Amino acid sequence: MSYQKKIISIIIYLIILFGACYAASKEVGSYLIFIDFPSAIIVVIIALAYSFNKTNKIKSFGTGAVYGGWLGFLIGLISMSADFALNTLSTKNFLSANSVLWLTVLYGYCIKVLMKILDNQN
Repeated sequence: MSYQKKIISIIIYLIILFGACYAASKEVGSYLIFIDFPSAIIVVIIALAYSFNKTNKIKSFGTGAVYGGWLGFLIGLISMSADFALNTLSTKNFLSANSVLWLTVLYGYCIKVLMKILDNQN
């Protein structure tokens, strides 16, 4: 894929992604609902660690991001369940934490799609 086509594909992907997130957050009424820096950091660190010793860094980074998303999800689920079991987490807070829980998975798959666009060997 040529350089210009990759740039156009990335721009279209980001416009669709941010547009969908904006529309969903507008419906909920909270514009920062899709932003959680600790979740993003977990996904990126695991993706970097996964792709460190691989030959195709871009493809491996995308795959590692998906793994990082699911590992972050499981870490958050275990932590959230333990808090809920100890009765320190109300049902409202449990559901609020649940929405943040899924962000690592979203970030992982978003990075994976972006890496697929950037990979030369689509």
